Amino acid sequence: MKAMLGLVFLFAVAVVLMAMLKSAASNRSSSGDFRFGRRSPFLRQDEIHLYERLTAALRDTHVFPQVAMSAFVEHKGRSHAARNLFAQKYVDYLVCERQTMRPLYVIELDGASHSSARAQKRDKQKNDVLASAGIPIMRYKSKDVDLSTILSDYISVVPPQPAKGVGASVAEDERKLPVGRTPMA
Repeated sequence: MKAMLGLVFLFAVAVVLMAMLKSAASNRSSSGDFRFGRRSPFLRQDEIHLYERLTAALRDTHVFPQVAMSAFVEHKGRSHAARNLFAQKYVDYLVCERQTMRPLYVIELDGASHSSARAQKRDKQKNDVLASAGIPIMRYKSKDVDLSTILSDYISVVPPQPAKGVGASVAEDERKLPVGRTPMA
């Protein structure tokens, strides 16, 4: 009987110790308890190359790299499953209207890693969420996208604004002519 009481006592002590360890682990929420490092570089070389092209071509906008979808997409209901479709996802580039910061469209750089079935499923989910939110998406397979392609894609997504004042320059008018490319939705 004494042996059984000893085992019960030992088991109780073990349970109490485990509870204390679990409590101590859950209280470790101070940033000082963890080690962090700088991710460098922030973008891969091909992403930097495309970013430079985008900012050169789209001077009248703001182009932001690596933006969390939760920063510019919201779910209109209460479903956590719906929010989970985009909460932890990022887009390669978000193009915004310069004055209002209104999201205009998303640009994705689809490299070789986008050919797997798993990547295609993720891309489809991203496409579906963005289409539902009314945000067009352009997908480029190369960092070497021609500047005229970037401009024509922009024009296909963002309708040209009427010229302010009289005598808009010819170059400005030519830039606003629609070209026959359509965004992926």
